Amino acid sequence: MRPDLSVIIVSFNCRGELAACLDSLPAGAGGLALEAIVVDNASRDGAARMVADRFHQVRLVANERNRGFAAANNQGLAMASGRCVLFLNPDTLARPGALETLVRTLDGDPAIGICAPQLLNADGTIQPSLRREPTFAALLHQYTPLRVLGLLKGAYGRYKMGEFDFRTAADVEVVMGAAFCVPERVLAQVGRLDERFFVYFEEMDFCRRVREAGCRVRFQPAAQITHVGGVSAASATSNLFFCRSLFRYLRKHNGPLKGRAMVWVLRLGMFLREAMLLVGNLAAALALGLLLQSDRARRRLAGAKSAARFLFRDGWLTLFIA
Repeated sequence: MRPDLSVIIVSFNCRGELAACLDSLPAGAGGLALEAIVVDNASRDGAARMVADRFHQVRLVANERNRGFAAANNQGLAMASGRCVLFLNPDTLARPGALETLVRTLDGDPAIGICAPQLLNADGTIQPSLRREPTFAALLHQYTPLRVLGLLKGAYGRYKMGEFDFRTAADVEVVMGAAFCVPERVLAQVGRLDERFFVYFEEMDFCRRVREAGCRVRFQPAAQITHVGGVSAASATSNLFFCRSLFRYLRKHNGPLKGRAMVWVLRLGMFLREAMLLVGNLAAALALGLLLQSDRARRRLAGAKSAARFLFRDGWLTLFIA
């Protein structure tokens, strides 16, 4: 029998979280016929072996190298046979009936092209998981010294949807990539995730393409999924990947001339911001060290190290984007 839902999970060095996620799927599926597909991106913690040993019904792809989030999801998509597909992060826990609610919402309205759940923090509080399409003004506030000056704060607030009531179902523009469900017919129309995004912004790009195809993106708080967040992405290179994907997104959706100009303005603003952070954190670390507040001094030194990494390495590496 064909599954109602194919769940695709991309894992990278998150063995414990992945096991808990897979354990939560049966209760989350409710009355659905479900298949689970794990694509492991060359984890070094034995995640692929754990899946093979413990979860015999899960279909497993063990990559020999990290192919990136979008590409690995597409590998799972090529194997999926469900009439709906859920892209799910490994650091999530499906609450009872959550996956069934997503599929029933899609079944109830053919105009919906994406359905996303309400994400919860580990303590049960609501995790903001929605965005509007970012304006250039919002990006300038977020990534340049304009944030310190308090300029363009309103544009940034609109982008982050600070006023949104996350207890209410609504049509939205962008949902977080940690969990979103798509019917097979929409995937056939829109296509796969864009693999030029190694990680980050692939979900924003996909939501945009779904909306441009005339379908709606729906937030459904009746479906709840706990999301720890940042488990797979946490690394010294995550900031580099983020910048690369942001710049690629701007160039893809704003044309070669306008997009390139936006990228260069943002890049310059980022260098200025990180230079300010480097100087400020070093000065603060020195002062805190003299006051014998070692823990706070170490945190400031970590901030200075991150800023220096961008100024002297990652910022320059973002020049090389496709």
